[in-house]
Amino acid sequence: MSCSESYDEARRPPAPKVAAELENPVTGRGLKTALYLDTGFDGTILLTSDLWEKLELGLAELDEDVYALHGGYLPVRLTPALARVSICGAWRGLVKVYLHPLARRALLGRGIVNRLYAYLAGPEGRLVVSRAPLGPGGPPGARNKCQKPGV
Repeated sequence: MSCSESYDEARRPPAPKVAAELENPVTGRGLKTALYLDTGFDGTILLTSDLWEKLELGLAELDEDVYALHGGYLPVRLTPALARVSICGAWRGLVKVYLHPLARRALLGRGIVNRLYAYLAGPEGRLVVSRAPLGPGGPPGARNKCQKPGV
């Protein structure tokens, strides 16, 4: 199973994003949203306050102290909770997600990305996510520019 998503062209520079479904495991309340791919974030998912409230994740919070550096220098307490997550139908699971009180965008980090194959086609403004390898030339229809023609 794989999916192909367009970059967010409104961001400068354009940014890869992926469709996700999030669900509160206690209430069953769910929603669909876009998560920005952030390989600099080593966690699973960072959520904004509005997404946290819509999902009522306060009912699924975990009693843990988690801190991060916002902007590289400001210590911020993150609130962890459990959520059911589906990443564009290619991956699903019950994972810890985090409320970042200063976040303006929801982020998908390496804690989940490292379980998937991701192909960033920056010049085309496309992100392809898959559970299986995409093959030597990338996703179907994509040409590997490092590959010699006819190979």
